[in-house]
Formats: sequence, structure tokens, C-alpha cells
Amino acid sequence: MALMSEQLARQVATTHGVVTVEQLLADGQTMHSIKRQVGLGFLTRIHHGVLRMTTSPDTFESRCVAACAADPEAVVAGPAAARLWRFRHVFVVEAPIVLVPHDRTPISNGVLLRRTNRLDDMDVVERSDGIRVASPPRAWFDCGRDLDDERFERLTEWVLDHHTTMPTLWRLTRRMSTRGRPGLARVQRVMSMRSDWQRPAGSGLELRVLNALERAGVGPLVRQHALKLPNGSIIHPDGADIAARWAVEVDHVTWHGGRFDAQRDKGRDRGMRRIRWQVDRVTDLELTDDFRGSIAELVELHRLRRTEVLAA
Repeated sequence: MALMSEQLARQVATTHGVVTVEQLLADGQTMHSIKRQVGLGFLTRIHHGVLRMTTSPDTFESRCVAACAADPEAVVAGPAAARLWRFRHVFVVEAPIVLVPHDRTPISNGVLLRRTNRLDDMDVVERSDGIRVASPPRAWFDCGRDLDDERFERLTEWVLDHHTTMPTLWRLTRRMSTRGRPGLARVQRVMSMRSDWQRPAGSGLELRVLNALERAGVGPLVRQHALKLPNGSIIHPDGADIAARWAVEVDHVTWHGGRFDAQRDKGRDRGMRRIRWQVDRVTDLELTDDFRGSIAELVELHRLRRTEVLAA
């Protein structure tokens, strides 16, 4: 007897090789034949009632599918959801982290269980491969318990830049604000440091530079302030002191910075000078070699520019 029908085989191919006993029984198998396939090594048990075809690799995604198949209310969350969404600034986990209601213990091995009393429909995304994963905003919130303030702040900027808006994160934070919730204090602390009107910083390094400059008395700095150049294009420098008409840009020469990028940047800089703005650039290599020295140079350049503008 064939292991499964062609129709079920196509379905299992989309779920990373994971299949349930219930599916196999509905497909015409018997418990005896299923046990025989397990004994012969064609199937391997993952959770109670959940198996994986041994011809399919044991991947992070297949483990997430299996966890969701083991309990219809389980949702992949926290750093595990961050991995599925390809978030930056979050450590990589191998075992699924799943949220379940407080009164359930459906899965006992191979996963990290976290309990919650608040998981609304808007917080869950059902993928076509059978994984139920926390939405990007909810995954961001749940990472608050796992990261330190600096890394969580960088994650916040990245999530804002790629997935959502500041009002959405604030609404979620208010909705999740109950006494004793893990990570809530960090979320509120990081969110309170950021103005609603600020655009997200483009990278973690840019955020470090802007924070260091502001601590040194530069600013206030506006992130990604829109400037219209004489040619009609709109640019958004990483940080800008509008009163001094001064901007700072962090160039990532380790992953871009070829001749076309350099040519574009020089044209932008000329355009900024034509509208009487000064831009000073610093590279990621310079910051890696001497972060404090690079910040000190930018502080001095800003001081000279501010003096020049006030004297005009």
C-alpha cells in the first residue's frame, strides 16, 4: 500500500514534510500501517499525532509546522517569530517558541512554551505552510523580554522601517499593558525615548551615531528629515540639525559604496550645498576603527557649522 495519496503528498510537500496521523487516517491508512511506516523509517514521530517524512529535512520551519499541528491554538512567537519574519538584531533560535493559553500544555518536547492570556486574531498570521506566527508587531513586542535595551531599540527601528508604523506599535503596547507582563517595561522604556514623528533610523549603526551625537550636545537631530534638492529629488539624510542646516550621513562601505554609489552621494552633497546645507559623512569602517574619535570629529564639525550659521 502506498504511503499516501498523490493529493496528500502534494499537501505534505507544502508543510515541510510534516503530516498528522489524522491526515493519514483520512487518506486511507490504518494505525497498523502508520506504525509500520514509522518502524521502517519512512516516518518519524515529532509530537503526539504529528510525524515528519524522513525524506524531508529537519528544518526550523518543519519544527514550527509540527508545533502548530500538535496544538491548533499554538502560535510561534518571540525570537522564533522574528526568525520567520527575518528580523535583524535578534539572536537566532533553533527550537520553536510558541505561545499557548495558560490552561494548556499540549507540547512537551522540542519547543519552548510561553503562556499568554492575550492573543487577539490581529496578532496571528496563518502561513500557507501551516505555521501560525505572531504578526510583525506582536513578534516585536514579545522580543522585548529577550533583548537588552540597545538591541531592542535597534529592532524597533528595523521593524518600523520594514513592517509597521509608530501608531500601530503604540496601540499594541497599550493593549498589552497589564501588570507583570514580561518585557513590557523595556517596550515602554524604549518607546518613550522616541518621538512619534521621527522616521526610523536606517540601521543600527546609524542609530548609535545619532544617539552618541545627541548625548554630546548635537541637535536636536531629526532622523530622515526630507530635503528637496534643486533637481527636484527628495533625500532623507540620516540625521539633521535643521537650525544649523547641518546633516550627517553614515556610509556602509562594507556592503555598498562602489563607484555608482559614490557618484550618487557626491551629486547629493553638491545639491545640499546649493540649498545651503552642509553634510558630513562618516563610514562604518571609520566607526569600527575609532567610534569615539569619529563622533568627536562630527561634534567639532557641527560646532563650527553652527557658529558659521549664527554669525551669518
